[in-house]
Parts: sequence; C-alpha cells; structure tokens
Amino acid sequence: MHLASAPIRIAVAGGNYCGLSAMREFYLQLLATGPEYDGTKQAPPNPNVNITLIDRRDGFVHYLGMTRGLCQSEYGGKLWVPYSSMPWLLHPSISVKKGIITRISPRRIELADTSDHVDFDYLVIALGQSRTAPIGVAASTRGEYLKDMDRQRSLIGGAQSVVVVGGGAVGTELAAEIKSDYPGKEVTLVHSHSLPIPGPSFTSEFRHCVASVLQSLGVKTLFGERVVSESSADNDDIDSVPTKHAEILPELVDSVKRNATLITSSGLQVYGDVVLNCLGTKTKASVIDLPSSSDEPVFSPNGIRVNESMQVDDPNYCHIFAAGDISNKDVLKFAGPATKGGRIAATNIAKLIRAPSGETSAFGAPSRKDSRDKKSDQKTEYGSIKLVLGERHAVIQRGAEVVPTEAAIHMMSPDIKLSKVTRKLFIGTYPTHGK
Repeated sequence: MHLASAPIRIAVAGGNYCGLSAMREFYLQLLATGPEYDGTKQAPPNPNVNITLIDRRDGFVHYLGMTRGLCQSEYGGKLWVPYSSMPWLLHPSISVKKGIITRISPRRIELADTSDHVDFDYLVIALGQSRTAPIGVAASTRGEYLKDMDRQRSLIGGAQSVVVVGGGAVGTELAAEIKSDYPGKEVTLVHSHSLPIPGPSFTSEFRHCVASVLQSLGVKTLFGERVVSESSADNDDIDSVPTKHAEILPELVDSVKRNATLITSSGLQVYGDVVLNCLGTKTKASVIDLPSSSDEPVFSPNGIRVNESMQVDDPNYCHIFAAGDISNKDVLKFAGPATKGGRIAATNIAKLIRAPSGETSAFGAPSRKDSRDKKSDQKTEYGSIKLVLGERHAVIQRGAEVVPTEAAIHMMSPDIKLSKVTRKLFIGTYPTHGK
C-alpha cells in the first residue's frame, strides 16, 4: 500500500454480525499485515488508513439467542458483549463512534441530535433490519439492556397466559422457549398462514414438522388467523422507552401488551396476560440517501441493490458496499450470511485500496462458486435453516431435505452458537489469520 497524502477513511455503518465481521477483516487485511503479527498483541499502526465503526450501541448483541434470553436470566446476560472487551477495536487506526445514524449520503454519515458526522472514502453499510422490542433491543448500553431484559423476563415469568403473534422463525422459537421453560403456562401462537415459517424457501414437510413439535410441547396454535384488532386493559405500569427516533429504529418501541384481548379474522377472542409481537422486520430505507443513476432505485423492496462483491450496484457508488440484512442478496436474512457478507465487502474494499489508482471494478466473492447464486428456472431453491424449539427440540432443513427430529437436536449448538460467535469477537485478544 502506498503512503497517501491523507489517510484513507473507511466507515462501517452498524455493528453486530455483519459490521463486526467487516471490521475484523479490515483489521487483518489492512493492519495485521506484517510477518511478525501472530495475534498475541496489537497490530502496528497504519498511517494510511482510519477505520471508523458507527453503532448506536456500545456492544455486540447475539440476537440468535434472544428468545432464550427472555426466559433464562444467566444466559440472557451473556448476549451483550461490550466493544470495550475487544482490545483489537482499540487499535490507533480504529475508532468506535456511538450514535444513531439518520442519513447516509454518497460521502457522509450524519448522526442524530448532533452536528457531528463521519466523512468517508469507502463505506460498508451493515445496518440490518429492525424489530420492535423486546426481540429488537432498545438499549444502547449493557446496563440498559440488563434492566430491560429483567423487566421483560419478569413480565413473562409472572404471566399465566402468553400469546405470541407471528409464526415466523422468531415467533415459533419464542413460543417454544416459553412453553419449555414454563410448562405450566398457557402459550398460544397466532399466525396468519396455514403453517408456521412461511416463504418459498421452506418445504411443506419442514413446516409440518415445526407445527408438530409446537403441538407436542403444548403450545396452542391458531394458524390461518390474522389479528384484526386488540384491546389492552393495563399497560400503564410498563416503563416507557424513548421513541424520538422510532421511525428509523422500531426497536425503540416496546410492543409488549399486558392483559390484552385479540380479535382474529374469524372472530376468535384470544386473551393473554402478556402478548408478544413477532410480526417481522422493517428496513432502514429512510436512512439511505443515495440517488440512483437509473430508473431503478438503489434501495429496492428487498434491500440495497448490490452485486456479487457486495458493492452497491450503481456506477456512482463504487466506493460503497452493503451487506447483511440491508442488502438485496437473495439469501435468507440470518446471522451466517450477514457475517459472510461483511467479510466479503471488507475484503473487496481492501483490494480496491491496494489496486492501482482509479480502479473501481468489483472483485466478486472470495472462494465462492458463481453457480451457487444463480437462480434456476427449473426448480425451487430451498434454503437451510436450524430452528431451535426449546432446549430439547429442533427442526433442521438442508436444501429440500428435512433432518429427522430425533437427530436434529444433536446437531444443534447447546448455547445457540453463543460460544462460537463470541470466540470470533476475539474478546480479550486479537484476530488471527485463518480463524
């Protein structure tokens, strides 16, 4: 890398699985480049680059375990990992800026409630998608998070009847977890489709297996029922959360209802001491201000248009990459693809930085066969998913095949990949090549 007259400014908008994966790859490819680096100490300074992570939180949240964390206090406390516990983020070429991103324009990131901003030469957008609380995390610090989780856990623990609305992956896992941890509670799952886990990526066999496990646990399932109205008699004692920026951060809105009665599309009345809303995600489209050079918008209904390198698919934005849930990649919106996408984006930005001056072309995805991403007109492409339904049940789909239920639980991570994920955060240590 040649010595620039001014450091190259790299920004990563958003942390968690995708953003931290990109930061880790930047560390390895732009900072830990000398033959003497072995991961036992901080990489030497690099005067050629400044890398800034912008996140509204002061730590990583293991969202995969959130449904269990709402039921189990000790486990839930481990889901938040402070950035301060990752010494590699203290590198002199790295800064972590805490703030709410309100606007991303072609060369600048603007933050809420301040005139402060971050200008960049290269950018990875890793803002993901949002859910309302409690699955979406409203807290911005670990202390706030622990307080919120204790309150939500107390509400669930003190309820005799719990209703979960929405039978996607999160809703089914949450209903199963609550029933497994509190077998004496009445747990009802209300879902508008005829079977849980909707979408063309999942087989009928898989969806039937999920329904069967839920019923075997004792979860009451109301499939084919859409909630058309609700009334709540007692929500005044629930602590309110800030909603100033709720239009761009739905997780700031607590969707939990107490002593609520739901009316479904067929006229059923469903009562719950606690009602938990798991009706899907919302995009960050309002934050993205990148005018398209064509008639096709940069932010499509499925996310930001990107090519195989995670580069924004517009000639005006060769310096901007988007990965994870906010991109329009035709993959399931899960942690694994988000982590991989962040790595790919950072790898390709590093290649652009090392390339001859003026190079802007995409490099593609490392170690990836093009045929995997090509759509087939002849058959449906099924996804892979591991659904954790309490500590003793799981349903796994691999492509078009469903793993037998008795074998599936032995293929699952007992802690829902918490140990694996935290190892990759390099807590108390430094990233190493090939790990």
